Amino acid sequence: MKRSNTKLISHIIEEYIKEEGIEDGLNRVRVFNAWDLVVGNSVASATLNKYFKDKTLYCTVNSSILRTHLYYRKNDIIAQLNKVLNDKVIENLVIR
Repeated sequence: MKRSNTKLISHIIEEYIKEEGIEDGLNRVRVFNAWDLVVGNSVASATLNKYFKDKTLYCTVNSSILRTHLYYRKNDIIAQLNKVLNDKVIENLVIR
């Protein structure tokens, strides 16, 4: 017996995620995990707050020196985050 209506499990999961409306939440978790991976443990532990909305990642850090350092590396960090995420998810980074 041959099956004629087969689908890849990855397509079924993608459809389910879109139907249930949980795509934004999953992207947010992926972005936050990518932030921790790209900036490293010391910066991740100094990050007080993270918020992601409309392709913009907002991060609050507890050090003005660190904030300045991250500001100058902003474009590089965005590129690395998008590379880790395998998509252009982040267009802007706001460091507070």
